[in-house]
Amino acid sequence: LILGAVGMLQFDVVAHRLEHEYGVDIVFENYDCYTARWLRGKDTDLSAIADKYGFNVALDGAEEYVYLAPNRVNLQMAQERYPDIEFLETREII
Repeated sequence: LILGAVGMLQFDVVAHRLEHEYGVDIVFENYDCYTARWLRGKDTDLSAIADKYGFNVALDGAEEYVYLAPNRVNLQMAQERYPDIEFLETREII
């Protein structure tokens, strides 16, 4: 599970609530990510990028592909290699 937050305090809040409201122990690990982009394209193209960049491709809560770029250059290279895929900054929730 990948949890994104602004500021370390947010992680402390999540950990406290999980422990005290749900009885769940949690351990956080760092995952350096420059940016996330939702992917839109043909199923074959999405499968290809997921196979090539498996460590950088995840599914969000709605089972939509998300590209997790570790840096700007990596994102640009992926966009150049997969011109038929849109790399969206946001995803519309319907």
